[in-house]
Amino acid sequence: MHLKKIRPLALILITILVTILGVTGCGSSNMKTQANVSATPNDTSVAANSSSSPSSNNAPTTQAVKMTLYFPKSDASGLMAVERTINVDNKEIIKAMFNELNNPPSGLERPLPKGTELLSATVKDGVATLDLSKQFRSSFTGGGTGEQLILYSIVNSLTTLPNVQSVQFLLNGENSIAILGETDTSTPLKRDESLIQKQ
Repeated sequence: MHLKKIRPLALILITILVTILGVTGCGSSNMKTQANVSATPNDTSVAANSSSSPSSNNAPTTQAVKMTLYFPKSDASGLMAVERTINVDNKEIIKAMFNELNNPPSGLERPLPKGTELLSATVKDGVATLDLSKQFRSSFTGGGTGEQLILYSIVNSLTTLPNVQSVQFLLNGENSIAILGETDTSTPLKRDESLIQKQ
């Protein structure tokens, strides 16, 4: 009689223990996932430009992003808007936009001087800070109009992002009064709608 009563009681206790351990295990798993997310480096890097939540693991994530880019016209009369949808790895939107500026559509010009590399990009308080390689200046061959179109091709493209209101240019990590010779780039440049031409 006693054994028959003990067996159901033992089964109930074992079931309760398994349930408690299972819940505790899930909780610790969630804590690990949150730790991985918060430990992601460069919170203000190009990855900060995405509105979607970060991945809980280190595997690269790709998403289709629609963007507006501005390319100089061949006659240097202004900038033309071009819509593109591209796949962005790890939500590095500024880097992706910068790369796309090297691929102008037919009839428009590439704004970036040959060999220009994006060394880093951060966004803080609405300012996107771009650190460009020395080729940005050394390979530049245009005059004042060309300089304006190059700078505002980048500025107008980046300020289409919701968290970017202006762009600060650096050359190899250093601030320059006039990175390409004439336009003052010692402070962040804001969007200039006057250079944009309608199709």
